[in-house]
Amino acid sequence: MPRTIFVTGASRGIGLATTELILAEGSTVIALQRTITPALETLAAKYPATLHIVKGDIAKAEDVSTALSLTETLNGVVLNAALVLPYGAIATIPLDGFRDIFEVNVFATVQFLQLALPKLRKTEGTVVLVSSAASEAGAKGIGAYAASKAALNQLNRTLAVEEPDITAIAFHPGPVRTEGSATMQHEGKGHIDPALADAVMAVLIEPEVPGRAIRDLVFRAGKEYSGKYLHYDDPLVTSLSL
Repeated sequence: MPRTIFVTGASRGIGLATTELILAEGSTVIALQRTITPALETLAAKYPATLHIVKGDIAKAEDVSTALSLTETLNGVVLNAALVLPYGAIATIPLDGFRDIFEVNVFATVQFLQLALPKLRKTEGTVVLVSSAASEAGAKGIGAYAASKAALNQLNRTLAVEEPDITAIAFHPGPVRTEGSATMQHEGKGHIDPALADAVMAVLIEPEVPGRAIRDLVFRAGKEYSGKYLHYDDPLVTSLSL
């Protein structure tokens, strides 16, 4: 059955791959992102009736409200947009940079949910919060990003308790070949442990891999999934693939 899914950060990487896979299922996507890439424009030309692109900032309530107003029915949300920079040790990272990361990765997520939940409750919809392996362990130079993703995981657990009519899932996409992984190689020098960066780069997967997992979670995850933090290759995720 065709559904309407909201995806943030759909211009590239995981967001773009997820959007294309959802569209291929015959469903509608509302895509909100700060930039509209040629790849997203190409996708819009392929799916002119079912891909609705909104240029805007997830941290701005007016942009989110504008995008949400495009549909009365909302079956799912994929909150993928995130800020990684600046890198830096906790002892030296500018506090404003720390705040910026939390503004996008945590506070904007809460704001989005407050605006979207009334529609999601009506459809008993699904929320997928894209998290990160960084949320699970300490690593030099990415403390602000890691802390924001750990906060996202806890937010998901609370959301599952407070909103029993929806399904809330925090999702670990794996080490993905994206603009973010390339940025880590360049901007992370002097901040991130080089051995860790090299280990991550050696096992990168393509965005379509987590994209398929997110699609499956949005379409087929039951209420028993709510509140969980799931890796892309967890049997609970792969078992949903048709």
